[in-house]
Amino acid sequence: MAEDNEMVRSFVRSVLERQGYRVLAAENGAEALALAKRVGLYGIDLILADVDMPLLSGIELVRRLKQLRPDLKILYMTGQPAAHGNELWNDCAVIEKPFAYRTLVRGVDACLSENRHYA
Repeated sequence: MAEDNEMVRSFVRSVLERQGYRVLAAENGAEALALAKRVGLYGIDLILADVDMPLLSGIELVRRLKQLRPDLKILYMTGQPAAHGNELWNDCAVIEKPFAYRTLVRGVDACLSENRHYA
C-alpha cells in the first residue's frame, strides 16, 4: 500500500490486517516502488495506491510496476476521481476517499477476486 497521509495509511493497514491480509506500507510512490522490488513483485497480490502523492504519484507507480508485472492487480484510492478522468479506470478499480471500513474491504476483496463491480 502506498499512501502519503499517515492517518489514512494507519487506518488502511489496521483494517486489512484485521481481515487477515499481510500489508506492506509505504508513505509515497518512490518508497513503494523500492519496497516492491525488494520483496519481489510475485510476492505481492495487490497494489493499493493513493493517486496523488509526492515524489512519485500512484499512477506513475502503477505504470512502472505494470511494466515489470503486467498482470498485477491494482486498487487506487483518491479524493478526486473526476480530476483524473478515465485514466484510473483502465483495468484498475478505484475507491473514493473518504471511505468506510466496509468499502475498503469490499474493494480489496473484489480486486483480488477479479470482480470489479462492487461499488
